[in-house]
Amino acid sequence: MKLNCNVEVINRSIQNVSRRKAQKSCLAIGKQSVKNPELYLLLQTTQNKQGTKYKIDDNIQQVFTKFIDQGKTTIRLNEPPHDLIIQSQDPIQLKSFLHVLKLGVGKKLDVSVLSVSNLTPKTLPQTRKTKVVIKTKSDYPVLEGFPRTTEELTISGLERKSFDRGILRLQSLRILNLSNNYIKSLPKELGNLSHLNELNVSKNLLGLGEVNKWTWLNQKNLSKNLRLLDLSGNQLQNLPNQIGKLLNLFTLNISDNKLKNLPLSIGVLPTLKYLDVSRNEIVALPGSIRGLRLESINVSDNLLMLDNQTMTSIIGVSSLTEFAAQVVLKHRMSYDASTIPFTLVNYLDNASFCVCGTAVFNIFYRKIVTMDLKRIANIVTSSGVTVVPFDCNFCSMKCIKQYLPEFY
Repeated sequence: MKLNCNVEVINRSIQNVSRRKAQKSCLAIGKQSVKNPELYLLLQTTQNKQGTKYKIDDNIQQVFTKFIDQGKTTIRLNEPPHDLIIQSQDPIQLKSFLHVLKLGVGKKLDVSVLSVSNLTPKTLPQTRKTKVVIKTKSDYPVLEGFPRTTEELTISGLERKSFDRGILRLQSLRILNLSNNYIKSLPKELGNLSHLNELNVSKNLLGLGEVNKWTWLNQKNLSKNLRLLDLSGNQLQNLPNQIGKLLNLFTLNISDNKLKNLPLSIGVLPTLKYLDVSRNEIVALPGSIRGLRLESINVSDNLLMLDNQTMTSIIGVSSLTEFAAQVVLKHRMSYDASTIPFTLVNYLDNASFCVCGTAVFNIFYRKIVTMDLKRIANIVTSSGVTVVPFDCNFCSMKCIKQYLPEFY
């Protein structure tokens, strides 16, 4: 049994020694020889290619597994008094390795299935390629594809007109930069990448694509993991309401587009800290963002002008559909056309939001008011003034009385 991982060795008999960086290593469990079935643990590193052998029988003091799901564990040995701090990219393989070790410690392992060659030093595998930057068309891996270990991928300025579906096979991908291309749409499956937390598709043509090509925003993995989204310079005239499903979004850049208004769902992004909407055609900000606590907001070069127009609409008793929809959105329940009718998907996706954050489908009262952006952001970048118009919805008389006095 072998495990490729990173290992840091700590000698407990030596105190006050600075810790060394973990080394790329190979751990193996095997027997000494055909005649000697005694089990050993072989630790081979890039600096010690012959490896160090540790006896297993009656020599494993403890195995720490609190962070095993993160690919981390520590094996504490009696002799020598070493702690092997292990980090693996594959938690499942690590669990399998520890299971074999546990069987060996408990003398329940059939040593006949272990190869003597396990304790023979091997050539360590080459370093995993995790960062790929493609600067020219000639560098593009047309035939061989991207390394499956890729975590950061940059394909910028290549005039690509379509999304390379080979990217969808990169299950370790964390950062994707597709800026400065001619891409008009992204596939739904992009939202299934379980580790993607930064997506840069600036200076593309997403605004010229079909309206229904934003389904990648609906996917659960993207909703949980995406922290940065850059959609600047895409000729966008509308931003889909599904942007409000990105629960952990920290930075949103939608500058340099043709947006006249913003979806009210932006106001329910709980972790948003940096918002750039500069160089658009926005006339009023959504009132729902009054509840945000931003580090920075940039609203410069827009058409923010005060309009005292007020529109009201009378509503009766809310329907059961509306009550149910409010509960779904309040608790952020996942939904799609596979679980509810498509008409209800559209109904939920097109919800408006009160300044209190409650989803509304029949606006009780709407008013254009003004507020100082310094109340919601520490740093404000604007074209001269920080008091700008907000287009506010109020779901009830209670909200009107509670929140309207906050505005001017």
